[in-house]
Amino acid sequence: MKVVSSYQSVVRGVSEQVPQQRHPGQHYEQVNMLSDPVHGLARRHGSVTLDERLIDSSNLMTPSRVAWARNYREYSFFVAGTEYSLVYQAYERSAGDALPFCFVLNKDTGKFLNVNLVDPAALAPWIDGGVSAITTVGQFVVMAAQRLGPGYSMSDPFKDHSQQAVAWVRGGAYSRTYTLKVTRASDNTQFTATYTTMASSYPNLLNTSDIPATNPDGTVNKDYQKLVNDRVYAYNSAVNKWVGDAAADIQPQNIAQKLVESLTSQGFVNIGRLGGTVYFDNVTYASADDAGDGSLLRLVFNEVDDVSKLSGVHAPGKVVRIKAKGADPYYMVATGDQSGSTTGSWQTVTWEEAAAQVVTPGQVFALGAVSPDGKTFHVAATPAALAAATGLAVPGYSTSKCGDSATRGAVPYFFGRRITLLTVFQDRLVIVANGVVFLSRTGDYFNWFRDSAISVKDDDPIEVYALGAEDDIIHRSVTYSKDLFMFGERKQYAISGRVALTPKTAAIMAAANERDSTHAQPCVVGNLLFYGKYAASTSQIGPSQYAGAVSQFQLGLFQDTPETFKISQQLGLYLHGRPTELAAMSSPSTVFLRTDGYDNGVYVYSFIDQPGSQQRAFDSWSRWQWAPEVGQIIGMSAYKATLYVFVLRIRGAETWVACEKFTMDSTLSDRPYLDMQRRAMDYMANVGFLGKTANAPANGAVGATGDIMFMGASLSGFDAFWQDMLGGAPDPNAYVGMEFDSYVVPTQPFTRDQNNNSIVNGRLVVTRYSVSVSETGGMLATLRANGTEKQVLYFNGRLVGHSNNLPSRQPVTTTVLNVPAGRSNMEHTIKLQSVRWLPLTVTAMEWVGQFFNNARRV
Repeated sequence: MKVVSSYQSVVRGVSEQVPQQRHPGQHYEQVNMLSDPVHGLARRHGSVTLDERLIDSSNLMTPSRVAWARNYREYSFFVAGTEYSLVYQAYERSAGDALPFCFVLNKDTGKFLNVNLVDPAALAPWIDGGVSAITTVGQFVVMAAQRLGPGYSMSDPFKDHSQQAVAWVRGGAYSRTYTLKVTRASDNTQFTATYTTMASSYPNLLNTSDIPATNPDGTVNKDYQKLVNDRVYAYNSAVNKWVGDAAADIQPQNIAQKLVESLTSQGFVNIGRLGGTVYFDNVTYASADDAGDGSLLRLVFNEVDDVSKLSGVHAPGKVVRIKAKGADPYYMVATGDQSGSTTGSWQTVTWEEAAAQVVTPGQVFALGAVSPDGKTFHVAATPAALAAATGLAVPGYSTSKCGDSATRGAVPYFFGRRITLLTVFQDRLVIVANGVVFLSRTGDYFNWFRDSAISVKDDDPIEVYALGAEDDIIHRSVTYSKDLFMFGERKQYAISGRVALTPKTAAIMAAANERDSTHAQPCVVGNLLFYGKYAASTSQIGPSQYAGAVSQFQLGLFQDTPETFKISQQLGLYLHGRPTELAAMSSPSTVFLRTDGYDNGVYVYSFIDQPGSQQRAFDSWSRWQWAPEVGQIIGMSAYKATLYVFVLRIRGAETWVACEKFTMDSTLSDRPYLDMQRRAMDYMANVGFLGKTANAPANGAVGATGDIMFMGASLSGFDAFWQDMLGGAPDPNAYVGMEFDSYVVPTQPFTRDQNNNSIVNGRLVVTRYSVSVSETGGMLATLRANGTEKQVLYFNGRLVGHSNNLPSRQPVTTTVLNVPAGRSNMEHTIKLQSVRWLPLTVTAMEWVGQFFNNARRV
């Protein structure tokens, strides 16, 4: 029975399901072809070299260096409205390897910047160990090291000034005993000084009984009254003097001086007086007593129970613990009124809250910045070194300002541990080590300490972890639906961004349980979040023994409940290796995938969602592959609806870094379909990697544009082509590049029953395929059957009688091509392939065959 049918679609990409179970339009393989529901299955445009630089001319790319090149990752950042790409080493390698630590490209100009590593020895943990996390704060790129935990030092001003004390005589009282006891620190000798103030009243009585009223001879003492008066006058004078002396005696300055003199007379010399305050040093113990309630003589040593009991005189830098009953302690430091700092001699002071033990961050991050002229990217191990190299005002790391070493969170968790994630969320720097999430002060990214131990402010730093995340390691994050969505090795977590983040409101919720999803940075397209996964596969082809997969999170029907879906579920071993990078475009909706098992290409996932639903109207998996001469991929990034791919190229012992620009344009290109394109003039002038005097690659070619578009030749025939076709012009309208093959291997047809199920117990012999092509310059068809391949069609774009069939012109034709088969559908496949640098677009396919089946379908 003769049967005729057509393919419902030709743009559904690759599927590794059994052929009879595939969706219409899915193929065995699709390479360098774009699945466009509008234009059809079109050959991708060739890449354009934006910039390339020689980075090494003496070291061969050994297998070890090729493996290290797979460890490069790309990070995009903005400075002053300009977007840059930073390609950096993410994992450890042998020390001293000549591969650069990083490359930086200005995306606007398409040119590489010079990279200045300030003090490479200090940067060794990053250069040789790799970068574990990266983000941008302001105009600075912040990088954490794989093998270096942030360091810090701790000074102890509380201990340094712990032997300084003052006894503050706040007032005097009559007949009051003041006692000051100290123990000298140097030899533990104890000293006691006491002083009792004078009484308020004169201690003696007026007594005139000893003055005789008569003389010894019995006569009246005529001087009696005078003698009595003199006695009274003398008594009154003594009383008045006593009162004056007693009033002076109870002055604080006098009492303080008496105590100083007493201790000095005993040999304690580390003492002095300022006003009514006795200050002393070199003591381990001190006590003061005023024989009352303690309000007249107050000791300010290392601890008081109320901040109001601090003295107005002390040693600048003195730290005193304030420990009220039932409250957490805090600390106050004395700042000299004369010195204006915490240094200087004994003086009047002002007290401010401070830290008993001050935590000073050391080597924490490597910092990068673009120079003011935009030509150099500087990387330094410290803020001070970066400031010296760039002339920019680089903020330093803030020290702790309150509390002590025993205070919870006095030293943030990430110190001394490998940082696994850096990002910015709600104007806070997010620092993650293992499963603990730390957020800096709001707007002050390098300040990781509270301002006060007395109160908690809304902009204070935050340290939090999710229940169940104690043994997890969080590596990746994206901002998704206002929330910070974080990927751990075991689970995914979310921090809500719908409300302001404060120490009182911060919380982390477990959102999903997707393992092995942290090897690549996730990407967001619209309301979809894509992330890579992998599984072990010993049968995988290539350098990686893993098979990749890609899944997506989508906002579910319920708030805060994302739904996960595997978008590569129809693929098995197609994605070679673990996903290492994802890049996305929103127009057209496309996700690009780089893996560690595919060095000379990327995987492409195109899709269209149904409006107003959670269903997909169209999707397609395929791959791009370029010639080895184009280079090994080391990073990629989407920019203005194009894809920037960074590669390392080899020419003899030379290693070059380059950036290639790819597009998703499926319409006819105005240039030849060649990768690594550059103008023919640059090739003639030996500019860059491809030069006329260099050994031309075997698959290098030159293609014309303009009036003789798509005419070309291999580079071995460049001179003849230049003279004959380009007229020997000094700047010909032509491009030089590398050839690449574009092809598709469609799924063979099947007859179907009334239930639309494939019939496999009959025999379908396909006689021919009718392939509709549009704006095509050539096509090659190959039939593979019984382990052999045979070319069955070669179309050069020329059709007799068509107006575009002109000499010295390459026609671009829209027609239908018949591809003969003559084989059973289960015994053959066909391969439709492009020709040289010419365009190819497949828009539809039909087939004709004979079906043999004696069984009746029910």
